[in-house]
Amino acid sequence: MIEKSVFGSFKGTNIYKYTMTNKHGMKVSCISHGATLTEIVVPDKLGNFSNVLLGFDNLDSYIKDRKMFLGAAIGPVAGRIANGSFKIKGISYNVPKNEGENTLHGGTYGFNSLIWNSNTEDSEEASSVLFYRTISTEEDGFPGTLNVEVKYTLNNNNDLLITFSGLSNKDTLFNPTVHSYFNLNNDITKLFSSHTLQISASRYAEINEDLLPTGTLKEVAGTPFDFQQPKNLEDAIKYLQNESGLNGFDHPFNVNGKNIATLINHDTCRRLDIESDRNALIVYTLNIKDDTWKVQNQKLVSNMGIALEPQTLPDAIHYKNFGDIILPANKRKYYNITYHFSLI
Repeated sequence: MIEKSVFGSFKGTNIYKYTMTNKHGMKVSCISHGATLTEIVVPDKLGNFSNVLLGFDNLDSYIKDRKMFLGAAIGPVAGRIANGSFKIKGISYNVPKNEGENTLHGGTYGFNSLIWNSNTEDSEEASSVLFYRTISTEEDGFPGTLNVEVKYTLNNNNDLLITFSGLSNKDTLFNPTVHSYFNLNNDITKLFSSHTLQISASRYAEINEDLLPTGTLKEVAGTPFDFQQPKNLEDAIKYLQNESGLNGFDHPFNVNGKNIATLINHDTCRRLDIESDRNALIVYTLNIKDDTWKVQNQKLVSNMGIALEPQTLPDAIHYKNFGDIILPANKRKYYNITYHFSLI
């Protein structure tokens, strides 16, 4: 089942909210600004339903948010592009810089900032919301005119399936993801003390002080980045802080295989399994110092949610061993992410 409502308006255009509900009562909501996921409502061990996705209560906050990218579709290139420049087949390109000297999450006019067209599909087995857009060089600064789709599908297996597709008339870059922050508690102020995280990754990408990869993939064994076995998330952050002085995780993990990560809350017994066809998972533990935002009527604080972002390793255009993010002209590419919710 799909419900459609007006979430607000921006520059004279209505922003629509879609809520998909499956036969088990799981709900997923998304809006046409930023092709943004706003809610994922799932049961706990007692059958109580709660929203496990950090989201704002109003459109204005989504429009103003240019740092956290709460729930937004990210693209055309997720992560950072060093110096906002790159080469494709020997041709140099410069794209808008929105984080110092670098380009973050598609730059000033990335997917998260756009108003998307939309339509829906509904059946007894699954419901889908399709967001689609044509983006020109004049609009986002990247080469080519990009025809892009972001499709969210909720089925009766409690899977949220996310499909990205892109087609350009020129060689360009395409490395999209979704910037969803999870908190599997019933009370989001409880943070991570009851969460464990497991990641199918024996290596992570070393980053510098600007959070850019150095090009080196390092072994996780014996470091705070070892999540090969389930690890308490609060303890892992403390370990990282003690070892490095960092406030939390904001790191790319070089994942192995399709089943890349599992997040479990041992109080509510909620479990999230993530599948992807990409080679990386960005783990970001919302390391913010700005407490002026509100989510679910609560003041947003550091470590309130964890973003788990499947993508190709960031800044891959500058490192051959990081993966191919070039979208060849007139060739459509597809990428898939699955969030599967269950109880332990």
